[in-house]
Amino acid sequence: MSPRKKVAEDQQAPELETVPEQSQQAESPKEPASVPRRPPSSAADILILNDQERGFTPEDSEDVKWNYLSGAMHTHKILTGVVSGIETLENGNIICAVDYEGVRILVPGREMFMDTWPEDSLPSIRYQVRLRRCLGATIDFMLSGIDFTHRAAVGSRREALKQRQARYYGTNRVKVGSRVACRVIGVGNNRITVEAVGVDSIIPASDLSWEWFADVSDLYAAGDLVVAKVMEIGQDEETGDYSVRLSVKAASENPDLPVLKKLVPGSNYFGVVTGVRDRIFFIRLQTGANAKTATYRTKEIPAKLDTVSFLVRSVDLEQGLAFGLITRVIKRHSRLR
Repeated sequence: MSPRKKVAEDQQAPELETVPEQSQQAESPKEPASVPRRPPSSAADILILNDQERGFTPEDSEDVKWNYLSGAMHTHKILTGVVSGIETLENGNIICAVDYEGVRILVPGREMFMDTWPEDSLPSIRYQVRLRRCLGATIDFMLSGIDFTHRAAVGSRREALKQRQARYYGTNRVKVGSRVACRVIGVGNNRITVEAVGVDSIIPASDLSWEWFADVSDLYAAGDLVVAKVMEIGQDEETGDYSVRLSVKAASENPDLPVLKKLVPGSNYFGVVTGVRDRIFFIRLQTGANAKTATYRTKEIPAKLDTVSFLVRSVDLEQGLAFGLITRVIKRHSRLR
């Protein structure tokens, strides 16, 4: 769980801060959760949603803990916890167990997202996959019910998202061009799902990194923080819910450009095939640059994750790519090794 500073219960911790990049870099290592995983290179400000205050510690008595939770429910306070379990009930419905400072909070699957499945049916496979990918993610929630006798509490992530959207998107505090520290809440299918200050958004692999990679799970996991640039904001006319299109890549400059300028056309470099699509090979050169080609001069067709020799014929700085051909498979990849 992300570390949180303890403050007095009557002191409201700031929820959204504007932090210059220099202060991000100089921040004390004692609070790693506050530092985005991939800090952008420009000096523009980053919107960071702070973790909420911690109203009690594990050493406090049960009465202190549950009295605090009762107050949080009645004041509609947003709390922050980690999804520690995804449980299937006997009736087929799914609930998420959220750890809040050692207290187990149950969030029904229907209350995890802004959209949901019909009341008279069980969650589809799509929803089940979305829920299970949230395991280990840091989420906001609001308490909706407390049973003091059995020390049980139920919460809703949807209500927390609605409050965030009204507070930050409804007041134009998040706008196109803003850079926002986002929580990764799901990874899979060559994309990640993030929460950007109350709005869930899917970021495809093509918008995740300047560096080509073979598997998105090699770079990201639920619970990570990433900095993304807001490319577009929309609002549903019927529901009033907001949507946002994000790009992690656009939040920073291309770090490959200095390397691309040093590549010598007519020379060979080795790299790894990160993917093959529509007979186009995508290669990440060991020097630190991307390359692609539809041509190869090998006995066997190169495959994903093979180490190859790549002959550079030209370099396009505008696209940030080297072009050429694969001349040899240096090492065939085998997932069995």
